[in-house]
Amino acid sequence: MRSFTGLFFALALTGTCFAQQWEVGGAAGFGIFKNASVSGNGQSGDAGFSNSAAVSAFAIQDLYKHLGGEIGYTFQFDDLMASSGGTKETFAGQSHAIYYNLLYKPRDREAQIQPYLAAGGGVKIYRGTGGSEVSQSLDQLVYLTPTQQVEPLITFGAGVKAKVSRRSYLYIEVRDYLTPFPDNVVAPAIGAKLTGWVHDFVPMVGLSFSF
Repeated sequence: MRSFTGLFFALALTGTCFAQQWEVGGAAGFGIFKNASVSGNGQSGDAGFSNSAAVSAFAIQDLYKHLGGEIGYTFQFDDLMASSGGTKETFAGQSHAIYYNLLYKPRDREAQIQPYLAAGGGVKIYRGTGGSEVSQSLDQLVYLTPTQQVEPLITFGAGVKAKVSRRSYLYIEVRDYLTPFPDNVVAPAIGAKLTGWVHDFVPMVGLSFSF
């Protein structure tokens, strides 16, 4: 997995370095999850991940007049979660999203305010980082596990880019990080069934610098 991630970054950044104009920056925000439904063994509830802070780093290149390319990385402390009735179980976790997006900008690149649409894909790594538990209160539905799982990632969203100075820009955006459910990390119990994908809606504010 490490070699794949390194190659992914190397190829994307190589393309970026050959662009005539490019930006690098970072952003911070908060992830809001729409989790999966789980049912079985006479119980039903929700399973997935707790809402959490998010931080991101990105590099953007101008490809054409109205089209840009972005290589990005987003990290979140996503605690694993299951709930049913009045009972809630959590387990320490985190996620790493690595992706490439196309950015469509309807206005000229020199515009002071630049709305944009973003869409792309990559991979998302889910990790349970808590210690092994002898028992969990909702183990008739799911097990929250100290494992790692890689899932394909689809991203899309929209935002606004505002010129702050000659070479700096403010970004305000919201994106959905969409993956199949990582059912090894949050594993359904025998006789239980998970339904749905993981939607991670992340509003963010960022700052970039052009070169």
